[in-house]
Amino acid sequence: MRTAEESAILLAYLLKRSGETRVRVSEKTIRKVAQRSYIRTAFVDMLSLHLEDLGLNIMQLERGGYGLIRASVLEGAPTVTAKSLLQDVLRELKKNKNHIKTIRDEVEGDVASDDDDE
Repeated sequence: MRTAEESAILLAYLLKRSGETRVRVSEKTIRKVAQRSYIRTAFVDMLSLHLEDLGLNIMQLERGGYGLIRASVLEGAPTVTAKSLLQDVLRELKKNKNHIKTIRDEVEGDVASDDDDE
């Protein structure tokens, strides 16, 4: 059995050898790299911390497996602010706390349409 740190190093190396900045990794691959028959949530949490130390982020994907991405990919991403994009929404929420349900429906609708695209 490999430690979370050793497994993180191997996953970072896997990403490096792929030549990509973001990849999907199956749970089976993580089990193989970690030499484990079962991956517990606590192990994934520790793995995540060690990957962060290596400049990588890991997240569980809805479709199964995990996404692995270099944090540096986000360095050039556009900056967004609540002041520029949510000022009207935040003002409305002060008046009507139930407005968050409308926003949730819109966000969940976006997620559902992303799923339909696949």
